[in-house]
Amino acid sequence: MADDFDQPAATLTLAEALDQYLSSLKNEQRRTQEHYIRHFVKHTGEQQALTFLTGSRVELYAEREIKSSDPNAQERVQALKSWFQFLKKREYTAANFGIHIRVRKVAGRAVANANRGALRVEEQPIEMTSDGIDQLKIDLGRLQEEREETVHAVEIARSDGDLRENAPYHAARERLAFIDSKIKSITETLKRAVVVERAAGEERSTVGSTVAVTMVAEGKTQSYQLVGAREADARQNRISVESPVGRQLLGRMAGETVMVELPNGKQIEYRVDDVKHD
Repeated sequence: MADDFDQPAATLTLAEALDQYLSSLKNEQRRTQEHYIRHFVKHTGEQQALTFLTGSRVELYAEREIKSSDPNAQERVQALKSWFQFLKKREYTAANFGIHIRVRKVAGRAVANANRGALRVEEQPIEMTSDGIDQLKIDLGRLQEEREETVHAVEIARSDGDLRENAPYHAARERLAFIDSKIKSITETLKRAVVVERAAGEERSTVGSTVAVTMVAEGKTQSYQLVGAREADARQNRISVESPVGRQLLGRMAGETVMVELPNGKQIEYRVDDVKHD
């Protein structure tokens, strides 16, 4: 069993990292957790380097393998979260990928009722930059002010008489419904928003990093800032970490190459030239 905790993270495989983690546990903890974590490691690839891990890959595993119908789902979630916390604490990974582990909600009222109270379904945190969170707060404040004005407009339009032929009234009501929808969406996002923690001296890209890349085949260079889905803006080269390119550039460092498969099936190879943290 591996006990060399000084091995560089870049060369550490998932299997080796698992051995290190298991050796740090008490016997009872190991018996409880080993099966669940080893399943993830075998599913992902025992000889894959830890650098292969990304939030998207971990999330995809959780969606496919962790079901609320599984009576052991919560134990599986807690085991994986503990392991990912261990990897982050030792700075083997750039981020705590445990935030992507959750129990997928079951569709259908009958199934939901059958499982009600048996399992707590976790809401997945939304990774954002601190600037993105601040902007959402500004947007929320602006919308709340606009809502007050629109409510007033509805009241004025209502006082004009027959509502059936009252176009200003119906327009104001539609605007109010749109504003309420936006407020609800932003409020829910802010409840789940987290700023990604980055270890001191971290060289790998995280949410918020600016990554300079070269398209290997064409020699074309480009810089992208990796952001959460709500912050993406193609005009400013701010790409979501949930996009095909963003997923592959997350957790990378200068010198690495990645292959990105676009929705149309085309594959593009990128070389990471530089990673900067704002």
